[in-house]
Amino acid sequence: MHRIAATAFFVTVSLALGGCDKFAAREHFHRANNYYQEEAYASALPEFQRGLELDPSATQVWRSVGFSALALYRPGIEDPENKQYAEIAVDAFRKYLSAYPEDQKVREYLESILMGSGRQDEAIALLLEDAEKHPGDPKVQSSVIAAMAEAGMLERAMQQADAWGTRDPQLYHAIGVIAWSKSYRNPPADVEKHRQIIELGIKALEKALQIQGNKPSMESLSYINLLWREKVKVEIDPFKQQEYIKIADEYRNRAIELRRQQKGQSPAATGPAQGQ
Repeated sequence: MHRIAATAFFVTVSLALGGCDKFAAREHFHRANNYYQEEAYASALPEFQRGLELDPSATQVWRSVGFSALALYRPGIEDPENKQYAEIAVDAFRKYLSAYPEDQKVREYLESILMGSGRQDEAIALLLEDAEKHPGDPKVQSSVIAAMAEAGMLERAMQQADAWGTRDPQLYHAIGVIAWSKSYRNPPADVEKHRQIIELGIKALEKALQIQGNKPSMESLSYINLLWREKVKVEIDPFKQQEYIKIADEYRNRAIELRRQQKGQSPAATGPAQGQ
């Protein structure tokens, strides 16, 4: 009898303490929300975290923890405090999504901060999960390809686009544009690697133009022109250089002609074709 009474007392006290913790947690959440509304994210973040320590059942609050940390995070800054904000945001968004897996907006923020904080493999894994859940969705596929290409995985991006058997030229166009950007703005010191980026970009844009058929995109024509001019930079044979320039000119002229047609201009109105 005494044992039953002691047990009942323990349960009553535990429930009372649990209620006190929940009440205290709400106080922390209330202060955190006020700080958040004032954009005082550095003050809001520890209040949200303390509230969750007191009431772990308030799983919806992990969303606010993630957004507070995300607001404090500065992409590209490598100091320990900034890295910690990225870690907090990633952890919080993952915990929130484990309870609310259908919140696609938070999932997109998680993918974004993973990409921005150098965890591209994890971001791409999430994006591939999205692609499996939404087969054939061009928006999801485009996000996967863009992430792979941005992470420097151009060959993997091409392989993935081919594996999907996509007929969306924009996927291949995106690969080509990023290949040009990497070649032009941040080329690798290794000439052979530089050449591989250029050739893969040309291959991607040729695939885009093939899908476009008799309605080529002026942008695809322009970028493949630019990539052939990039190829000149990694070629030491002057005869091949001239050959590449000639091919680039052909694509450039096609782009100019297409622009003229779209504007309804006569050939004379566009003036002479200029090299890039």
